Amino acid sequence: MATNPRIPEQRDLPTLVEQKRKKSAAPWIWFGLIAVAVLIAAIGFYMPNAPKRPVGPANATVPVQPTGSQIRWTDVRMSTAPEGGQLYLYARMWNNGNTDINGMMVNVTFDGQNGESLQTYRSAVESYANDSAEPLTKDPIKPNQSRDIRIPIEHVPAGWNRAMPSIKVQAVTGFKNK
Repeated sequence: MATNPRIPEQRDLPTLVEQKRKKSAAPWIWFGLIAVAVLIAAIGFYMPNAPKRPVGPANATVPVQPTGSQIRWTDVRMSTAPEGGQLYLYARMWNNGNTDINGMMVNVTFDGQNGESLQTYRSAVESYANDSAEPLTKDPIKPNQSRDIRIPIEHVPAGWNRAMPSIKVQAVTGFKNK
Protein backbone atom coordinates (compact mmCIF):
# COMPACT_ATOMS: atom_id res chain seq x y z
CA MET A 1 0.00 0.00 0.00
CA ALA A 2 1.59 3.25 0.97
CA THR A 3 4.74 1.48 1.88
CA ASN A 4 5.08 -0.16 -1.51
CA PRO A 5 4.06 2.47 -4.08
CA ARG A 6 4.10 1.48 -7.72
CA ILE A 7 6.06 4.01 -9.60
CA PRO A 8 5.72 3.64 -13.35
CA GLU A 9 8.85 2.99 -15.25
CA GLN A 10 10.33 5.75 -17.31
CA ARG A 11 9.76 3.88 -20.56
CA ASP A 12 5.95 3.78 -20.20
CA LEU A 13 5.51 7.57 -20.36
CA PRO A 14 6.76 9.58 -23.34
CA THR A 15 9.14 12.36 -22.62
CA LEU A 16 8.54 15.93 -23.70
CA VAL A 17 11.03 15.55 -26.52
CA GLU A 18 9.17 12.47 -27.82
CA GLN A 19 5.85 14.27 -27.60
CA LYS A 20 7.17 17.17 -29.72
CA ARG A 21 8.59 14.78 -32.32
CA LYS A 22 5.22 13.03 -32.81
CA LYS A 23 3.80 14.05 -36.22
CA SER A 24 0.28 15.37 -36.56
CA ALA A 25 -2.23 13.86 -39.03
CA ALA A 26 -3.45 17.36 -39.96
CA PRO A 27 -1.59 17.57 -43.34
CA TRP A 28 -3.30 14.36 -44.51
CA ILE A 29 -6.71 15.72 -43.56
CA TRP A 30 -6.09 18.87 -45.61
CA PHE A 31 -4.83 16.79 -48.53
CA GLY A 32 -8.02 14.67 -48.40
CA LEU A 33 -10.29 17.73 -48.28
CA ILE A 34 -8.52 19.30 -51.27
CA ALA A 35 -8.81 16.03 -53.23
CA VAL A 36 -12.56 15.83 -52.51
CA ALA A 37 -13.07 19.47 -53.56
CA VAL A 38 -11.20 18.89 -56.85
CA LEU A 39 -13.28 15.77 -57.50
CA ILE A 40 -16.58 17.63 -56.90
CA ALA A 41 -15.46 20.52 -59.13
CA ALA A 42 -14.54 18.08 -61.93
CA ILE A 43 -17.91 16.31 -61.71
CA GLY A 44 -19.75 19.64 -61.73
CA PHE A 45 -17.77 20.84 -64.76
CA TYR A 46 -18.34 17.74 -66.86
CA MET A 47 -21.99 17.09 -65.91
CA PRO A 48 -24.47 18.94 -68.13
CA ASN A 49 -26.79 21.23 -66.21
CA ALA A 50 -29.38 21.49 -69.00
CA PRO A 51 -30.43 19.13 -71.77
CA LYS A 52 -28.67 19.74 -75.05
CA ARG A 53 -30.78 21.22 -77.80
CA PRO A 54 -31.00 19.26 -81.00
CA VAL A 55 -29.39 21.09 -83.85
CA GLY A 56 -31.74 21.71 -86.73
CA PRO A 57 -30.74 21.21 -90.31
CA ALA A 58 -28.72 23.99 -91.89
CA ASN A 59 -30.74 26.58 -93.81
CA ALA A 60 -34.03 25.12 -92.59
CA THR A 61 -37.05 27.32 -93.16
CA VAL A 62 -40.33 27.19 -91.32
CA PRO A 63 -43.24 27.19 -93.75
CA VAL A 64 -45.56 30.14 -93.59
CA GLN A 65 -48.35 29.41 -91.12
CA PRO A 66 -51.89 30.68 -91.54
CA THR A 67 -53.13 33.37 -89.18
CA GLY A 68 -56.50 34.14 -87.66
CA SER A 69 -57.02 36.97 -90.16
CA GLN A 70 -57.14 34.42 -93.00
CA ILE A 71 -60.24 32.80 -91.50
CA ARG A 72 -63.82 33.96 -91.88
CA TRP A 73 -66.75 32.63 -89.85
CA THR A 74 -70.39 32.64 -90.97
CA ASP A 75 -73.63 31.12 -89.68
CA VAL A 76 -72.38 30.84 -86.08
CA ARG A 77 -74.93 29.13 -83.85
CA MET A 78 -74.89 27.23 -80.60
CA SER A 79 -76.52 24.12 -79.23
CA THR A 80 -76.64 23.27 -75.53
CA ALA A 81 -76.92 19.72 -74.26
CA PRO A 82 -80.01 19.02 -72.13
CA GLU A 83 -77.81 17.58 -69.36
CA GLY A 84 -74.18 17.82 -68.33
CA GLY A 85 -73.58 21.50 -69.04
CA GLN A 86 -72.03 20.90 -72.47
CA LEU A 87 -72.26 23.30 -75.37
CA TYR A 88 -71.41 23.03 -79.05
CA LEU A 89 -70.74 26.02 -81.28
CA TYR A 90 -71.37 25.40 -84.98
CA ALA A 91 -70.26 27.60 -87.87
CA ARG A 92 -69.16 27.68 -91.47
CA MET A 93 -65.44 28.46 -91.70
CA TRP A 94 -63.83 29.92 -94.81
CA ASN A 95 -60.10 29.65 -95.52
CA ASN A 96 -59.16 32.95 -97.16
CA GLY A 97 -55.41 32.24 -96.97
CA ASN A 98 -53.03 30.45 -99.30
CA THR A 99 -52.21 27.48 -97.02
CA ASP A 100 -54.18 24.39 -96.04
CA ILE A 101 -55.53 24.60 -92.48
CA ASN A 102 -55.01 21.36 -90.56
CA GLY A 103 -55.55 22.55 -86.99
CA MET A 104 -56.98 25.42 -84.98
CA MET A 105 -57.34 26.32 -81.31
CA VAL A 106 -59.81 28.97 -80.19
CA ASN A 107 -60.55 30.77 -76.93
CA VAL A 108 -64.27 30.87 -76.13
CA THR A 109 -65.21 33.50 -73.53
CA PHE A 110 -68.52 33.40 -71.67
CA ASP A 111 -70.04 36.57 -70.21
CA GLY A 112 -72.06 36.88 -67.01
CA GLN A 113 -75.35 38.65 -66.35
CA ASN A 114 -73.64 42.05 -65.98
CA GLY A 115 -71.51 41.64 -69.11
CA GLU A 116 -68.33 40.71 -67.22
CA SER A 117 -66.18 37.84 -68.52
CA LEU A 118 -66.91 34.74 -66.47
CA GLN A 119 -64.57 32.17 -67.93
CA THR A 120 -62.51 31.46 -71.05
CA TYR A 121 -62.13 27.95 -72.41
CA ARG A 122 -59.58 26.79 -74.99
CA SER A 123 -60.92 24.25 -77.43
CA ALA A 124 -59.89 22.60 -80.70
CA VAL A 125 -61.95 23.22 -83.83
CA GLU A 126 -63.37 20.05 -85.39
CA SER A 127 -64.60 19.40 -88.89
CA TYR A 128 -68.31 18.54 -88.75
CA ALA A 129 -70.34 16.67 -91.36
CA ASN A 130 -73.15 14.09 -91.32
CA ASP A 131 -73.62 14.39 -87.54
CA SER A 132 -70.02 13.38 -86.81
CA ALA A 133 -66.92 15.37 -85.99
CA GLU A 134 -63.26 14.70 -86.75
CA PRO A 135 -60.04 16.65 -86.33
CA LEU A 136 -58.99 19.00 -89.11
CA THR A 137 -55.80 16.95 -89.51
CA LYS A 138 -57.79 14.18 -91.22
CA ASP A 139 -59.20 16.49 -93.89
CA PRO A 140 -57.55 19.95 -94.00
CA ILE A 141 -59.44 22.95 -95.33
CA LYS A 142 -57.89 23.99 -98.64
CA PRO A 143 -57.36 27.64 -99.61
CA ASN A 144 -60.55 29.41 -100.73
CA GLN A 145 -62.73 26.56 -99.46
CA SER A 146 -65.22 26.41 -96.62
CA ARG A 147 -66.25 23.73 -94.17
CA ASP A 148 -68.82 23.21 -91.43
CA ILE A 149 -67.02 23.14 -88.10
CA ARG A 150 -67.85 22.45 -84.48
CA ILE A 151 -66.26 23.78 -81.27
CA PRO A 152 -66.98 21.57 -78.24
CA ILE A 153 -67.21 23.11 -74.76
CA GLU A 154 -67.29 20.55 -71.94
CA HIS A 155 -68.60 22.70 -69.07
CA VAL A 156 -70.58 25.92 -69.36
CA PRO A 157 -69.88 28.25 -66.41
CA ALA A 158 -72.61 28.94 -63.88
CA GLY A 159 -74.01 32.46 -64.20
CA TRP A 160 -73.60 32.58 -67.99
CA ASN A 161 -76.02 35.08 -69.56
CA ARG A 162 -76.99 32.64 -72.39
CA ALA A 163 -75.74 35.06 -75.04
CA MET A 164 -73.41 33.92 -77.83
CA PRO A 165 -69.90 33.62 -76.33
CA SER A 166 -67.04 35.43 -78.03
CA ILE A 167 -64.68 33.29 -80.12
CA LYS A 168 -61.06 34.31 -80.65
CA VAL A 169 -58.57 32.34 -82.73
CA GLN A 170 -55.61 31.38 -80.54
CA ALA A 171 -53.51 29.29 -82.95
CA VAL A 172 -53.79 28.01 -86.51
CA THR A 173 -51.60 25.36 -88.10
CA GLY A 174 -51.33 24.52 -91.75
CA PHE A 175 -49.08 23.71 -94.67
CA LYS A 176 -48.61 25.02 -98.18
CA ASN A 177 -49.71 22.61 -100.83
CA LYS A 178 -47.18 22.36 -103.66
